Amino acid sequence: MTRHAPTVLAAILALAGCQYAPVNREPPPLPFTGTKWMLVTERKLEKPPYLEFGDGAVTGFGGCNRIMGRYVQDAVGAGAIVFSGIASARMMCEPVLMTIEDRILAVLRSSTSVHVKGNTLQLDGSAGTLRFVAFGTELPPLPPK
Repeated sequence: MTRHAPTVLAAILALAGCQYAPVNREPPPLPFTGTKWMLVTERKLEKPPYLEFGDGAVTGFGGCNRIMGRYVQDAVGAGAIVFSGIASARMMCEPVLMTIEDRILAVLRSSTSVHVKGNTLQLDGSAGTLRFVAFGTELPPLPPK
């Protein structure tokens, strides 16, 4: 054995160990269209609000009434989105449900960006931010403060 053999052997073992190092990869994002997106709220609601997107149309439930409208997304994947014709029935419900629904409508009407990460969707606009989770999945843990 040469005097460099232990050094070479240590380097080979170190490189072999790197091959099996765990890699933390995010799961691929769920599809924007065809996924039922449930609104994340601090309140436990009997019928949670949700949105569904497809073929330029958005439909859903705001906690009290059905929601409908149209949207256009950018074609290059930059996350830009614009909604139009956002409307809902105007059946009256409990004040807390009406407040949630009014907020959903306001954010949709002002939204300029959409981002899907894993099983979550976020809409941002001048009226605020809405966060959704795909129906049937759990909300990922919030990052530490």
